Amino acid sequence: MTRSDVEKALAATIDTTDWEFRLWPGVDMAPIAYRRWVSFSRRHKTKRPMMEDRVLDLSKGMQAHFEPDIPNTSMSAWLNLARVLAEILAKSDC
Repeated sequence: MTRSDVEKALAATIDTTDWEFRLWPGVDMAPIAYRRWVSFSRRHKTKRPMMEDRVLDLSKGMQAHFEPDIPNTSMSAWLNLARVLAEILAKSDC
């Protein structure tokens, strides 16, 4: 899958899932999620990261980007979103 295809799949998932994230459209969130996922190894020097490590990193990055000052959305909601997006990202082999 190309980056564009992955981002479209992420955006569609975000837009069609009932999340607390209706403040941000999937088209805005997808590139941030993709970039955070592919840059994981630069931030973490773990040789064999677990999927949960990547999910936690993705959720923290998304929250930091979209709610930098005062987080209004619960961390569990960000984790739930990150788990769903991680499935798509892991399958895309990016």
